[in-house]
Amino acid sequence: MGITASGLGSGLDINSLVSQLVSSESKPLSLLKTQEKTVNAKISAYGQLTSALSTLQNSLKGLSATGLAACSAASSAASVTASAGSGAVPGNYAIVVSQLAQSHKLISPGQASATASLGAGTLSIAVAGGAPVMLSPATNSLNDIRDAINASGLAVTASIISDGSANGQRLVVSGKDSGAANAITLAGTGALASFSYDPAAPVSFGYDGSGNPPTVMSQTQAAQDAQLTIDGVKVTSPTNTVAGAIGGVTLKLTQAANTPVTVTVDRDASTTKASVNAFVKAWNDLKSLVGTQTAWNDTTKTGAVLHGDSSPASAISQLRSTMSKAVAGAGSFSILSDLGISFQKDGTLAVSDAKLQSAIDNHPSDLVALFAGSDGVSARVGNLLTNMLGDGGLVNARTTGLNASLRDLGRRENSEQARLDAIERRYRAQFTRLDAALSSMQNTSNYLSQQLASIAKNS
Repeated sequence: MGITASGLGSGLDINSLVSQLVSSESKPLSLLKTQEKTVNAKISAYGQLTSALSTLQNSLKGLSATGLAACSAASSAASVTASAGSGAVPGNYAIVVSQLAQSHKLISPGQASATASLGAGTLSIAVAGGAPVMLSPATNSLNDIRDAINASGLAVTASIISDGSANGQRLVVSGKDSGAANAITLAGTGALASFSYDPAAPVSFGYDGSGNPPTVMSQTQAAQDAQLTIDGVKVTSPTNTVAGAIGGVTLKLTQAANTPVTVTVDRDASTTKASVNAFVKAWNDLKSLVGTQTAWNDTTKTGAVLHGDSSPASAISQLRSTMSKAVAGAGSFSILSDLGISFQKDGTLAVSDAKLQSAIDNHPSDLVALFAGSDGVSARVGNLLTNMLGDGGLVNARTTGLNASLRDLGRRENSEQARLDAIERRYRAQFTRLDAALSSMQNTSNYLSQQLASIAKNS
């Protein structure tokens, strides 16, 4: 909008006149803005449609061969817990845990003080047979040795404990990782020679007959692997989490015992049902959305945002047709309704839980083939959705076209606004000149009236 001013000389209301004239010229711009609002609403609606289609696409992940073959695992005792993942298959396994994995732990001979220097000497430390790290304590006190070990960067921690006796200050060195391979080696010289420890010649901590502890570094806990048998087959593991010994199953060992523990791996019906129900919900949500977006209101005689747009209905039609086609090679099943998944009169899907449970219990392989076979429902629907949502696909092409229309409307609005601005400037200039002319004429009229009045007075 340009600079505005009311008539100064004649009293002519220039602002009002110009505003009314420009308003009468602005109908094309108003129409463009209305069109822009409509296109924006359609773009938003297609965004919702894309989201719903993507949700349906994501639901197919649970209907893959891996998802539908999901198993669960249960254990007969708390000493062994089990979880099933990808690759697990039904079966029963007898497990006997004879030994748990544990980390290495060493303890030093007792010292009178944790802060006093023990004297001249060196100390190095290595873990798992790696290169030794020479420690550099500020002084050779227990506290400084502890701090140097903790700063070594190795998978160990050090601390000080005291038994309360005169020489009760002891350095404890603990490995962070369990397993026989993760033993700790210490090599000391001089005053620190008693801190040496060679895992190849282990010394266990304990008290002799006189109640005296070792005068050298000793272990309170050996570095060892977990040892177990699975159906009689010996298995070792550096940790108490055993993965891969049973395909797709992870065992967690919490206690060693000679009593066999039974681990049962079975089909996870709840996961399969959840995946099917997620697919059905995604379809029903999509169907409901499209119905809302394309509806016609007989009372108001108005259509919803995508009423008259054939693309959403076409998407629904193509998907339903793809989902309804028979699948070859799925044994007892050929269509979704064989599993208890049926289209209703309104186009939504409903699930018969009893029929689906029967399919899971009695024909699990056929169920997987119907959904996840090379020409199964999941593959067909997945390919169709990929095409719809991809470049040039039904939904993508429509969205691209709407965005192009929006850009074109923006350019036309700018052009129309420029035209209106020019019209306003022209009208304002014209009325300003008219105001000046009227003001001049008024002044002339006033002058003549004064002159005539003067003549009449003097005659």
